[in-house]
Order: sequence, then structure tokens, then C-alpha cells
Amino acid sequence: MNRALCGTFGLIGCLVTLAGCADRDPYARTDVWYPTGSNAANLAAMVANPNDLVAGHGNPRQPVTAHIMAAERIRNDQPKPLLIPGGSGSGGGSGSGGS
Repeated sequence: MNRALCGTFGLIGCLVTLAGCADRDPYARTDVWYPTGSNAANLAAMVANPNDLVAGHGNPRQPVTAHIMAAERIRNDQPKPLLIPGGSGSGGGSGSGGS
């Protein structure tokens, strides 16, 4: 009798737990990302100017000197040193040795 009662309560507990999952339908949730159609809008903008389908155009306002200088430092094997947040201390963690 005790085993049957325990099994019944276990079954009821499982059903209650599964009933809580009903509101977590991924297509009905409001806290997740939904497609906005931006890809279709970008394609429509490119089709409006057929030259964009062949080759894109650059952005003349984008500064590229920092990128060029970084690539040149790497190519010349002269990278900038990394900043050490603690000042000029030695690297690695140090602990106190107890005796």
C-alpha cells in the first residue's frame, strides 16, 4: 500500500512539473530574439543598386591608420608591450609561504 501511494504521488508530481513547461513555448515567448527582417531589407537595398551586387563600396570616413600601424608593428616584430595593471611588479601570482 505504501509503495502504491508513493508511486501515485510521484506521478502527480511529474504531471505538475510538466504542466509548468507549457508556458515556455519558444515560439510564444516574449523574452527571446525574433527575426526583424533586416536581412531582407539589406538585400532589397543592394538590389536597388545592381552595382552593389557585383562589388561593394568602401566607407571613406573610416580611419584606417591605426590598423595599418598595428600590422606594421607586427610585421616588423616590434609589438607594443602589454600594460601591467599593478605597476612594474613581476608577473604571476605570489603567495606567502607559511611555516
